[in-house]
Amino acid sequence: MSQARWIWYNGDFELYHSIKLHNRREEFDCPVPPMWTLSAPYPNANFGKAFHADGQDTFRVLTPHKGYVIVDGRRYPVNTDISVDAGDHAISVVVLAESGFPCIYVNSRYLVTDDTWVANRMTGKAYPVGASPVYPHPDDDPTVFPFAYEKREPVSVTETAEGLLYDFGREMYGPVHLENADPAQPVRVVYGESAEEATDPKEALVRETVTGKEQYTLACRAFRFVCVKAEKAPRVYAEYEYVPLEDRASFSCNRRNVRKIWDICAYTLHLNSREFFLDGIKRDRWCWSGDAYQSHMASRYLYFDPEISKRTIVALLGKPPYEQHINTINDYSMYLIISAYEYYYATGDRQFIEIYYDRLKALYDFMEGRLDGEGYVCQRPGDWIFIDWSEMDKGGDLCAEQILYWRCRLAMADLAEVCGLDGAPYRQAAEKLRRRILKDYWREERGGFVDCYTTGRELITRHANIFAILYDFVSPTRARKIVRSVLENDSVTQITTPYFEFFELCALCKMGKLAAAQRKIESYWGGMVALGATSIWEEYIPEHTGAEHYSMYGMKYGCSLCHAWGGGPIYLLGRYCLGVSPTSVGYETFAVEPNRGLYRHMEGKVPLPRGGEVSVSMDAHSCTVLSTLPGGTLKIKGHTWPLEAGVPLTVTF
Repeated sequence: MSQARWIWYNGDFELYHSIKLHNRREEFDCPVPPMWTLSAPYPNANFGKAFHADGQDTFRVLTPHKGYVIVDGRRYPVNTDISVDAGDHAISVVVLAESGFPCIYVNSRYLVTDDTWVANRMTGKAYPVGASPVYPHPDDDPTVFPFAYEKREPVSVTETAEGLLYDFGREMYGPVHLENADPAQPVRVVYGESAEEATDPKEALVRETVTGKEQYTLACRAFRFVCVKAEKAPRVYAEYEYVPLEDRASFSCNRRNVRKIWDICAYTLHLNSREFFLDGIKRDRWCWSGDAYQSHMASRYLYFDPEISKRTIVALLGKPPYEQHINTINDYSMYLIISAYEYYYATGDRQFIEIYYDRLKALYDFMEGRLDGEGYVCQRPGDWIFIDWSEMDKGGDLCAEQILYWRCRLAMADLAEVCGLDGAPYRQAAEKLRRRILKDYWREERGGFVDCYTTGRELITRHANIFAILYDFVSPTRARKIVRSVLENDSVTQITTPYFEFFELCALCKMGKLAAAQRKIESYWGGMVALGATSIWEEYIPEHTGAEHYSMYGMKYGCSLCHAWGGGPIYLLGRYCLGVSPTSVGYETFAVEPNRGLYRHMEGKVPLPRGGEVSVSMDAHSCTVLSTLPGGTLKIKGHTWPLEAGVPLTVTF
């Protein structure tokens, strides 16, 4: 029998913690809840299972909520002892939660709460329950997320005109503690990702003034710098609040700055891997589907933790009926469906897809209902056609949206087939859309897709053309033409965010342009590091200088200096340099195709599911690969070798 743990209706835990998380944003002394619909947990649920007792047993169904227990047709109160004789039994537990979400705990000789239970929302199909091994004790509280904490002292203190400036050395998130303050005097605390922000109380996004106490534990916030102004300087320290995810990957090469970039990208991803994948830890602290899409990809090459990916998908998906796009953004709804399939392909977790297929289908149907008369994704009232912070022609149906929707339809076909349903209608709709996009948007003489075919501008930008390569929308011949005409064409507007720069580099790597991607990692991500970044920024425009880098959204310090979509090199180096990728569902088979590109020597590890890993070391003369799981194939220069689990393989050139 497995270990007991708290259980709940699948998805309620995520929705509850999503509400808590999305209520934490603050700007200029004002709380800022999100502008999209949030789903709440179901208030009541019915838990049940059949079980066998080898002998007499006494158990108690624990819950902080009201409810009752039915065992073999007889009703009992919750939180009281119930005895059964040896034999087969059936138990049902009904719980109503006025706050939090319905959850129960049982731990007896023959009955424990674990993932063998099912639950429904008092109607409809019963699904396997939600549970987590981090709540194994009867006094655990699933409404409290299990963060870890480390005490952090400032690395320096500087006196400024605005108070004492405490530098904690690098970006972090957690509560600031003030000790030995004068309770009769106010203490002003200004937070900053930069020293400029922390010493600019009028323009800093987050600040607080407290008084009346000697000791303070302030709210969890993001910062590197804290400026404290008080008549009597208190003692200041902080706690780093984090999810203890284990780095199972590594990368190093003969270019030392690449290792530094890798480390900073990994730290950025860790800071934004919390209850869910966040966009950034200072300003929004929200869960955005497009940002999360890249975090799913990068995290599988850093710690490969399925749980945070599942939590993020469930929190973003919410519950039908759907009345607006995910995060109000058309492309973000599509990313969510694509993310769900890519999660399945990486993990083989069929049960997760089966549980949430109806919600994914409802979201897809919502998108279908908002297409225009031409069958294209369009902007309806309340929609946000985003794609990227870049100048493009959004005067009509945007090409990048259509290609992304084509990929979404294929993902929906795959998801249906995972659940034993017919995916053919989705594939047929995708092919019909593909033919129409090629007819309306492709310009053979210019070697690329225009943003919009109805405005007359005939503007070609990078985004749709990147998607065309990334998702195999076009033939290899056309893909090569796009590379020459668009991606290698400096006259085409450049990308200014790590977000879409990552997609561009993926497309270049896919087309065999690894060296170009390696140079961009060093110039673009390395450009931020050279300016002193301790985490990767939301936007980086190399032409900017000084505090110009911190400005965005019309705010002097609006640019996030720790943004999850900056973690792309983790994926790029693991996928295209170390060369590890799945070739069937759940990495039952996988390829290792290492490519040094510009590097004389490289080595590193890539995590696999089920605790496995692949180690690669390569120089100009040889390559050594060790996989702890079976199913791998080493591919170098047109030759292949099977990888035997636990046995290193060395190939010389």
